[in-house]
Amino acid sequence: MLLNTLILNTLLSMFAPQELTDGKQNNSAEARALEGQSVMETVFDRFHINYEMSRTHKIGYYKESMSDSQSIYYLADGIVDIYIPSNLNQIENASISPIKTRKKAFKDINEENLLFGNASDMARSSVWRPNSFLSEKNRDNYTFSHQGDSTIGENTVSIIAFQPSKTHGKATGKIYVDKSSFAILKIDYRPIVHHSKYWSKVSWTEEFKFKNGAYELANVMFRGVSIENNFQYDAVLIMDQLEVLSRIPENDSYIRENVSLFEKADDEFTESFWEGYDFLKRSLDAEPLLLTKN
Repeated sequence: MLLNTLILNTLLSMFAPQELTDGKQNNSAEARALEGQSVMETVFDRFHINYEMSRTHKIGYYKESMSDSQSIYYLADGIVDIYIPSNLNQIENASISPIKTRKKAFKDINEENLLFGNASDMARSSVWRPNSFLSEKNRDNYTFSHQGDSTIGENTVSIIAFQPSKTHGKATGKIYVDKSSFAILKIDYRPIVHHSKYWSKVSWTEEFKFKNGAYELANVMFRGVSIENNFQYDAVLIMDQLEVLSRIPENDSYIRENVSLFEKADDEFTESFWEGYDFLKRSLDAEPLLLTKN
């Protein structure tokens, strides 16, 4: 499967958390809640064992688009340089800068409404993002409920639905936890955007893979629908299929602030554009987790 085929197929349907019912199923609901809480307590206890902690440098692929129900208005993609800070660093953000990018508007668009290569938020996972629903300061704002087991690739996973337990919880979704390592392999979630001035709905998928002795964020997909014009915005960041991964010495300064991915992008949308990046043309995994529907 070539990269273009992979990207075309990454638009999977997002999962909505299963609603718990009252009445005769209360005992079952309580049991699921207890089991879900127990699984997540073990997940949290193993964060520092399961996940990559070092600063990392990767080369990845990023793509974003704007469309309506009929056609695409805007498309941009490219090879990007990705810096991810130490997962213990709660201040420094991830940084993504362009290596080779291209963009094209197929219809008249207001560029102020574009995502503008806003990929840096996607490069740092919900496992370690300071304000996420999984952060130590926020996780008590959510309830976790075991929804059964499934498989991702060769891994058996527990499906844990989560939702706010208090009014200030900010997301709902499902977490897929490997039953042997208690590492998160995938998260599907929807931020609550009732008070957003821009988005009518937003959904994310994050995928993790075991590599070099630890679990790392591998691929991320974002989808948002705007309130103003009902346009759909899609973005995907692929970090595990494309070559480079290295640890960065702690005394090296690497981050680049305020870098636009597409300010100097080309407008050539042909296969020859990727000449010199032969790894783009190699076969990718037949069933990457982002494509797996459970």
